[in-house]
Amino acid sequence: MTGSGADIWDQADEFHFAYKTLNGVGSIVAKVMSVDQTHNWAKAGVMIRESLEPGSVHATMVVTPAQGVSFQRRIITNDVSSDTTTAGIEAPYWVKIERDISGNFRASNSTDGTTWTSQGSENIQMSANVYIGLAVTSHDAAQVCQA
Repeated sequence: MTGSGADIWDQADEFHFAYKTLNGVGSIVAKVMSVDQTHNWAKAGVMIRESLEPGSVHATMVVTPAQGVSFQRRIITNDVSSDTTTAGIEAPYWVKIERDISGNFRASNSTDGTTWTSQGSENIQMSANVYIGLAVTSHDAAQVCQA
């Protein structure tokens, strides 16, 4: 997957998103094999977001080329983003986001796709119909990142 964009962060996101719709509870898992070093905060992973608008609420679990793995989220539309990051982890690595019926999102990472380590959780209110898929950003709109 390739994409550019300034970042998935702050109040508005710029990235490439390969998605489908999800109604209700669900999860997505991916093994990120590699992430181009277009920036230390280039990132690739899995995402659930309420809309395709840049300031949408979202829950994202990513692997970066130099910052480790990160559970990133925006809990209020057009508001600031927050993260829980663990340094020292590089691709290849597994990432997962899960959503339950109450709007609780759980982010996890794994070396093997079987045994999972919690990266964090957050209650993020979204409508029943959301977008779920794979996300990548170069963190530099002038460059293309491949993951």
